[in-house]
Formats: sequence, C-alpha cells, structure tokens
Amino acid sequence: MTLSRPPDDTVDKGIQQFEEVALRLGDTLVKQGMITELQLQTALQDQKKKDEKLGQILVSKGLLTRRQLAETLAKMYQLPLVDLSEVEIQESLLSLFPYELLKNYGVMPLSLEENFLTVAIHDPLEIDALQELRYISGYQMKPVMADEDQIRHHLDERYDAFRTMQVISDLQSGEKQEGSIIRLVEAMLVRAINECASDIHIELQREKMRVRHRIDGELYEKLSVPVEIHRKVISRVKVMAGMDLAETRHPQDGRFSFSVSDVEYDIRVSSIPDIMGENMVLRILNKQYIHRPIESLGLEGHDIQIIKRLIRRPYGMILATGPTGAGKTTTLYSILNKVNKPNKSIITIEDPVEYELPGISQTNINPQAGYTFARAIRHILRHDPNIIMVGEIRDPETAEIAIRAALTGHLVLSTLHTNSAPGAVTRLLDMGIQPFLISSAVIGVIAQRLVRRLCPECKRAYEASPDEIQEFGSAMGPDQKITLAEPVGCDHCFKTGFSGREGLFEVLTIDQDIRKLIVQHSNEQDIKQTAIRNGMKTLKMAGMRKAFKKLTTVQEVLGATLTEEDD
Repeated sequence: MTLSRPPDDTVDKGIQQFEEVALRLGDTLVKQGMITELQLQTALQDQKKKDEKLGQILVSKGLLTRRQLAETLAKMYQLPLVDLSEVEIQESLLSLFPYELLKNYGVMPLSLEENFLTVAIHDPLEIDALQELRYISGYQMKPVMADEDQIRHHLDERYDAFRTMQVISDLQSGEKQEGSIIRLVEAMLVRAINECASDIHIELQREKMRVRHRIDGELYEKLSVPVEIHRKVISRVKVMAGMDLAETRHPQDGRFSFSVSDVEYDIRVSSIPDIMGENMVLRILNKQYIHRPIESLGLEGHDIQIIKRLIRRPYGMILATGPTGAGKTTTLYSILNKVNKPNKSIITIEDPVEYELPGISQTNINPQAGYTFARAIRHILRHDPNIIMVGEIRDPETAEIAIRAALTGHLVLSTLHTNSAPGAVTRLLDMGIQPFLISSAVIGVIAQRLVRRLCPECKRAYEASPDEIQEFGSAMGPDQKITLAEPVGCDHCFKTGFSGREGLFEVLTIDQDIRKLIVQHSNEQDIKQTAIRNGMKTLKMAGMRKAFKKLTTVQEVLGATLTEEDD
C-alpha cells in the first residue's frame, strides 16, 4: 500500500456531509419521542458542568442505549448503520494506524475498496479523526455509523488477536525471541483486562498451551499457542512477578503491577506443578475498584441504611459471609472506605493484603513464622486501634479473640464461610464460643452471593413460566402474569448474554429477639424465621427481586442460592 498525503484542498464527501447537517441531536430525540424536553434540558445542564457530549450523558443516565444513539445519529447524518458482528473486517488494515489513535477516537477501519477506506465511527462530528486517518493512509474516507461499544470491542479483540498472532509468528520463525515473548505476555494481559477478566489461566496441554479467561465467574478459552512457547511465557511471568525461575517442582506465588490506559492493576501470580509441566493463574485486581461506595454494591435501600447504622456503632462485630469469590472482601473494603476518617485508627490483618488502602495500616499474616490471625489481633490491640478488619475467622482461637476485641471498645470486621447470615451465628456456636459472648459482641451479619447481570444491550423480555412464577413465592398469585428477561448474546457481552455481576445480600441485625435465641442456643432455622418476621430479606428474596427487575435471570438466582432452604 502506497501512502501519500492528500491535497490540502480536498475534502471527503462524508466530511462535507457532516458540516452541512445542522440538526441538533437533542431536538431530534425530543421530536422522535425518545426523551422529553425536561430530560433534554437537564442533560444540557449536566453537559455544561461535565464537558461531555450530549449523547454520552443521555446514555449514562439510562435514557438511551448506545445502539439507539447510533441509530439516531445515522439517520440525522444520512450514514449507513452497520452491525460489526455481521461485517467482514480486513484485519490487515489495523497495521496502517497506531492502535492508540484508533482507540482514542473510537474508530475502526473495516475494508478497502479501490481508493476508499470504509471506517466505522460513532460520532459524525469527529471530523479530525477522519482527516488524520486519511493523512496517514492516503485513502479517501467512507464513514459508516456503528455502536461505540461495538467499535471498541471489535478494535480491542481484533487488534489483540492480530498482535498476538504476529508475535507467535515471530517466535516460530526464531526472530526476536526475547522481545516477542515480552510483547506476547503484554498482549495477553491487555486483552484480559479489556475483557474485564478476573483471572488468566495458563495451562499446558499435550499439544498446545491453552489460555482461558474467567469473566463474570465463567471460564472462556481465548488463545491457543504452540506448546514450545509455554516455557518461555511461564518464565517471562515469573521474572515480572519476582519468582524463582529454576523452581518448577513446588508451588510459588508472586505479584507485579501492570498499567493499561493509565489505570494500574495489581497482578497476583500463582504457579503449581502439573503432570504436563507448570500451570499458572494470574489474578487481576483493579486498584480503582477498592473505592466503590457501599451504594454501588447492589444492596437494597433498606439494607444500605442498616449497614450505615451498624458501622456508626463505636464497637461490636460485623461479619460478611459467603463462599469464596462472593465479594466479601469488596464489601468490607467499601465499609472501610466509608469509616476511614482522620480521627479513626484502622488496622487490617489479611492473607494476603489484596488492595492497598491509603490512610489504613495493613499487615499480612505469616503462618509459617507463627504470625497467625489470632496472634496478630493480640499485637494489634496494643496499637490503640478504633477499627480492626480480620481477613477471615478460621478457628475458635481467632473467633474468641476477635469477639473479645469487639467487646472491649473496637469495631471488628471479618469474614466467615457460611451459607446464610443466620448460619454465621450457629457457626460461632459450633466453634465453642459462649452464646452470651456472641449475643453481646455480634451486631450484624451480611451474607452475599454474586450472580451474572444480564447484558442491557441484548437481553430479551419474555413471559414467565408457571414454575418460575412459583419461585417468587406467595407474593405472586398462581395466575399472575409477569415478564422476566433472558440472555441473548451480542458483541457488548462477548456473545454470553451477560455483562458484569450483581450482588445479592441478606442483612441480619442482631436485635433483642435474635439475642434471646442465641442465648437459648437456638438452631439456624429458628433464627432465620424470626429474622424474616422482623424484616430480613433472604438471599433468594433479594435475587428474585433482581430477576423481577430484569437485572438477572431466575436460573442465576437459583444457582447462587441453591443451599438455602425455602420453608
């Protein structure tokens, strides 16, 4: 391809078209009945404050989907609207332009025919983008409209795949070995982060190295590379994570930081020996994620108020319960951010410290050196803390010391592995903790689960079946018709039908009625029934409310709350 700068007096037909169109987006949307005049005026006021484009503000407010925005702009500017999942994209065109340029503008080259380069755009007024692409390539621009999320998704996916294949080709040809491995590992990390993966699994198999991403709790195969590259990839990650290159027979742990688009991620690495070789899992932790407010976790309004009241207490114990990966640590970190004030001394004991919290003292336990949770609490109490977070209560000794800390003027936060909030009480009783200590120290329990959230771009409404209506319990009559939503799959959600996860919460307040039951050594079911009568919503209740709101599916809720008895 010959690159040449076009004459300065040449203006693309598409660019001329943009300058000739004078219709305002807001007026068009109001005329079409998609938004009201009041909503438009409110959005325009926000636009002045935030310095954002009107379309972006309307989408962020939930008044429009990105697809609706693209459709409206396409009609206004008389441009073809394309679905990138149905368009044949010439990936070789990506080599013409710097990736960062395409990403910053949110544009993507699709095809080249004669001297016209078809380019997907999401904002017809981004004339500078088309002019710059034309300057770099020397081709005439033929713009088409597409959904912004689709453009960014396909750009990341195609570019990552294009770059990865180039690196693998270099490695197989024996060229630039060290540099190619560095670029391959970097490409793997960037792709996983762009896809919002929580983990990268690098697994050696008989004929290939398989790379899988865990996205919203599910594993998806993303890359398959020749088996001879496996050792080089493992070694490169070990170097980055400060691990022993020579050690392959024992498990190892390491960590390193990695930045994408000025966002820093903490990467935790774990390697284990395998009959085929050595496998690795890279846990991706977004350092910005720790600043999530309590209101963003998925709690209902009533439960948010309960938690806010609990954390204002000067002392007592608050427990977060649920299985591994249910989001307990995220909840506790959100609470810590809420109570982190200059007049409070806060210390955490973790295994290991997952995120660094500014203004808070954090310590790792070291069982091999005898520095356990129980021993750490004893030492920390001499440091005059107001609030203590104990990563996990695993044994009776830790439980008793933590409870005594809560009784002696400290607010103690911790986690426990139980299926429900009432189950945390009976678990402590089973550990041998005296009932009067539990009833005096524990002030609240938060049980939680995570379910996959339906993709807002492609979810489809349908009429609930009799079996699904029955799952809603007595709140719904047998003949009542309700609509739910089901997954479909699109480019926004990588064809899964789901995008992100939604928290389900069960918040138990230890009131006078519950204290009496604890002292009487009552079982979990009795505590649960009393709590429900006093206003507690169970995990299943919370989940079915979210299914009713079309945020998730009944199947997701039932899968996450399967252990709960519905009496």
